Amino acid sequence: MGNKKQKRIIEQYAAKQKKLKKDVSSLKGELTKAEKKLTKEAERTERSKKKAKAAQKSASKAGARANLLQEQLDEASAALASAPSEATVDATSLDAPTAEAEAEATEHSTDGVGVPDESWSVVQLRAEARARGMAGMSKKPKSELIAALTR
Repeated sequence: MGNKKQKRIIEQYAAKQKKLKKDVSSLKGELTKAEKKLTKEAERTERSKKKAKAAQKSASKAGARANLLQEQLDEASAALASAPSEATVDATSLDAPTAEAEAEATEHSTDGVGVPDESWSVVQLRAEARARGMAGMSKKPKSELIAALTR
């Protein structure tokens, strides 16, 4: 009888050992899957960090560009505001400006700043074209802008 009891106990332990081996194998599989997911997430995190760094650099460049454009706009506005009007130039160069000269000055300048010439910046020329409602001037070079605005 002792042999049968020992045999049954050995079979029970063998079954438990087999189940434990199966559980260990299953856990190893789950661990492998978890490690793969972790690696994949770490790679995704690295890519996101690189994208964020690139976006930050791009935003910084865009901010610097915006500041530069704002400075140029401020300079152009200051130049536009401080530029003498044609009527003032005519009044100082002639004793009495004629009505025809005043009409011509008004015709060529909607904001009373003067007739566009080479001293005007491209930004000022384009602004004047916009103010006059002229389409298609945004890509024209300075010489063509001056020609269009002085017609």
